[in-house]
Amino acid sequence: MASDGSYRAEVIGSLLRPPEVKQAMQGAAEGRIGRDELERVQDRAILDAIALQEACGLDVITDGEYRRAIFWDPVIATLDGLTLDVASPVSFGGSGSQDDVRLPAVTGKLALRDSLLQREMRFLLAHTARPTKATMPAMAQASALWLPGLSEGAYATREAYVAELVEVMRGEIGRLVQMGVRYIQLDSPRYTYVCSEAGRERLRGLGIDDPDVWLTEMIAFDNRLIEGFDDVTFGLHLCRGNHRSMWSVEGAYDPIAERLFNEIRVDRLLLEYDSPRAGTFEPLRYVPSNKVAVLGLISTKEARLESRDEILPRIEEAARFMPLDRLALSPQCGFASTLPGNLLGEHEQRQKLELVANVAREVWGT
Repeated sequence: MASDGSYRAEVIGSLLRPPEVKQAMQGAAEGRIGRDELERVQDRAILDAIALQEACGLDVITDGEYRRAIFWDPVIATLDGLTLDVASPVSFGGSGSQDDVRLPAVTGKLALRDSLLQREMRFLLAHTARPTKATMPAMAQASALWLPGLSEGAYATREAYVAELVEVMRGEIGRLVQMGVRYIQLDSPRYTYVCSEAGRERLRGLGIDDPDVWLTEMIAFDNRLIEGFDDVTFGLHLCRGNHRSMWSVEGAYDPIAERLFNEIRVDRLLLEYDSPRAGTFEPLRYVPSNKVAVLGLISTKEARLESRDEILPRIEEAARFMPLDRLALSPQCGFASTLPGNLLGEHEQRQKLELVANVAREVWGT
């Protein structure tokens, strides 16, 4: 386990995709432009994303996830064995509207077709001297792609599927480490489904009869995923869903905090704390002394800019439950976990990134 408490200000992963990136991705999906042209558009936008994060003063840089249509893409856009023909929906609500995001299901044997992670990080590492971060779905997240009645022909059980996926993605992590990647974030809103009865019902709808047993199994799989990569700082991002400023589930961390925070062998816990959906800071008392909690206090779901005077008291409140020197700051989630992005503009995004960095410098002197 590696840890770097000096990272006090970071993004979760995605930034708002510029219109030209969305247009190019649509053109590539429809066969109107080739991959080379798509990547030229994405490359130019990623250079701008890097410059934005550097100018705002963030400690850790991502590529904005501009090569992705959804944060799941390191799995769903690069592996054979998945099909959208029997896609399952993830429901989102809030902001006065409802929407579904459809995800593929496992119907065949997994095989890595194309390494999106390697393409992302090779370009990012070549174009910034700042610390960088790779982001990928956690195994708890990816477990939801195995659907009863559809997936047994490929893998008899969910556990058999996840066990093979772990080994595929361990290979990806190994190649990232060879490239020089030293910080990897696992994304898993699914863990927070166990925090509420509504979320547990959603898990049962996926064929997960006992969410508590599933939690135990997924912690073990995610620990296996990162096992042995001792020179890498690993983070786990926990939120409640993020699509067009909507969310998928609600519920405080209390039902999972003691077990998850202690048993998952990551170095950094990146926690959504921008709204009452996340509950209080009390679960932070369970964060062990070898881990950092990154407080997601700035919302990516709304254009309203939080003030310094709002954020500082909340950091002080969190410090009642764990030492200030083991806390850090970020937005609560990405700005565009899915292709459309959240309901704010690039100007508001920049202001929020500057706020993260400025408050972090004031509090921790970085």
